[in-house]
Amino acid sequence: MDDPSTPDAMDIRLDARDPAFREDPHPILDDLRARCPVHQDSVLDRVVLTRADDVAAVLADRTLSSDPFKGRPTTYGRAGLTDADRPDLPLPFLDDPDHARLRRLVVQAFSVRAVEALRPRIEAIAATLLDRIDPTRPFDLIADYAVPLPTLVIAIMLGIDDAEVEHFKAWSDAVLIGYAPGRTEAEVRDRNAANDGLNDCIRRAIVERRREPRDDLIGALTAAEAQGERLSDVEILNTCRTLLVVGNVTTTDLIGNGSVALLRHPEQAARLRADPGLWPAAIEEMLRYDPPVVSWNRQCIDDRLIDGCPVEAGQTVTAMLLAANHDPALHAAPHDFDIGRDRQKHHSFGGGAHFCLGASLARLEAQVALSALFDGFKQLRLAPGHDLHRKAIPRFGGYEAVWLTAV
Repeated sequence: MDDPSTPDAMDIRLDARDPAFREDPHPILDDLRARCPVHQDSVLDRVVLTRADDVAAVLADRTLSSDPFKGRPTTYGRAGLTDADRPDLPLPFLDDPDHARLRRLVVQAFSVRAVEALRPRIEAIAATLLDRIDPTRPFDLIADYAVPLPTLVIAIMLGIDDAEVEHFKAWSDAVLIGYAPGRTEAEVRDRNAANDGLNDCIRRAIVERRREPRDDLIGALTAAEAQGERLSDVEILNTCRTLLVVGNVTTTDLIGNGSVALLRHPEQAARLRADPGLWPAAIEEMLRYDPPVVSWNRQCIDDRLIDGCPVEAGQTVTAMLLAANHDPALHAAPHDFDIGRDRQKHHSFGGGAHFCLGASLARLEAQVALSALFDGFKQLRLAPGHDLHRKAIPRFGGYEAVWLTAV
C-alpha cells in the first residue's frame, strides 16, 4: 500500500502522455514496485498494480469487470467515454454472459489450423513488402513494413475488397486515439469519421456474406453458431473492428519493438541467424521484454482490499503488464533481453477469460515478418540521426517510427 506522503505528481508519470514514463518507464515502475506496488493513483482515479502476482490475480478475477461503463465517470478506465460509445464496445470490454456467448462463437474462426493455413499468404505479403524497400536508402520499418503487413493479413482474413485496404490504417489510428483519456474535440471528430468509414465497409461485407457466403472470416462469423445462438450484425461488426483496430496496431508494434530489441542486442540477432529454430522463443522474449500493450484495465464493482490497499466500487484497477513482465520475482535479470531465457513467462496477451483470441495469429505474423526481415537484410541496423520516440497513446507501447539502414 502507498506511503501517504507519496506526492500526487508521481501519478501522471504512469501514463504514456508523460514523456518520462513513455520513453523510459522501467526506473519508474521498478521504484513503484519496490515502494508501493499497490498504488492509489488519486490524479487518474485508479489503483495501479506492478507485481506479477497481483497482475495475474486481477486478470484472472471474474468478479472484476472489463466493461468501462461499470466504472464511475471520473475513473481512468471510463474517462473520456460517453453514452455514444456504449454500442461500440468490442469483445475485450464485454462481461459474461455476453462475453462468454460471443467468444464461443468467435473462437471457431481462430482455430490453430485456420491460423497456420495463413502462413503461405503471410510469407508472400512479407516478401512483397520487402521487395519494395530500397536497401541503399534509410527506410521507416513501421510505415514501410510493420503497418502494411498486419493490415493486409487482416484484410485477407476478413475478405475486404482491395479498394478499402488503404483506408484501414487511418481508420485504426483515429479510432484508437479517440478512446484515449483526455481526447480533444478534433480527435473525437476524427474518431467519429473513422467509425463511419469502418462501419460502412464492414456492414456492406456482412450483407454480401449473408446473401452469398464466402470462405473468409466475415463469412465464418455470419455462419458461426454455438448452442443454437448466432452472432448479430452488430456483434460481427464489433468483432471485425476489434481485429482491425486492436489486432492491427498491436502486431505492428510487436514487429517494431522486436526489431529494435534485436538491433540493440546484435548478439541475439546473430543467434537467430545461426539457429532459426530459436524464433518461437525469441518472439516470446520480445513479448515479455517490450510488449505492445503496456497495461490493461478492470473496473471494481464492489469495495475491496488489494494487499491492504482500499479499492472503491466503480474505481479502475490498472494491471501494468510491462511491470509484471519485468518483475524480478518472475524472472532473474528481467531487464536483460535473452532469447534463450529459461521458462519464459509474460502477461502480454492478458489472462483469464479475456486471454487474447488473436495471440496465435500475432505470434505467427511476428515470426514470419521478423525472420524474413533479418534474413533478407544481413547488414540491418538502426539508421544514425533518427531518434526513437514512443507513441503517446495510453496503454500502448509502440514506436512512432523506426528508421533503418541495410548497407
